[in-house]
Amino acid sequence: MIAAGVLGAGGAFICPSHRNRGEFDALANRLLEGRQSHGRLLFRAGDDAWCLLDLATAPDAIDRIFATARPAHCMGVEVMEPLRAIFGLTRAELLVLSHLTQGEAPKDIGRKMDMSIHTVRAHLRAICMRMGVKGITGALRLSFQLIN
Repeated sequence: MIAAGVLGAGGAFICPSHRNRGEFDALANRLLEGRQSHGRLLFRAGDDAWCLLDLATAPDAIDRIFATARPAHCMGVEVMEPLRAIFGLTRAELLVLSHLTQGEAPKDIGRKMDMSIHTVRAHLRAICMRMGVKGITGALRLSFQLIN
């Protein structure tokens, strides 16, 4: 079932060519091998929709992985305040990250925050450096994992 990408009766599906497929397979293998009891993946379900896929095993269900998929809710600045303390983000960086969780593109963030796209990208580089991730998706994934 994992090779096909289908999880359970709920119809969660990640096809073999999905960009998160490698990460999904690695997590599923760790779960099946007993090295991990649960895990979470963040994946893009649409142009501006992010979903969280929670995977878990149960001690009495050998060789089975249980999954739940749910939309990743956008996070306000107040909710994200712990990230600011953990990673040392500036107020502007936190605002940019908050807009990203709402599915906004860097160009739209610049318009809303009244700054150039170059400044937004500079904030994005700083966010990724401070969080120790590569790219916007990595910053979002870590944010959603720590807050949700």
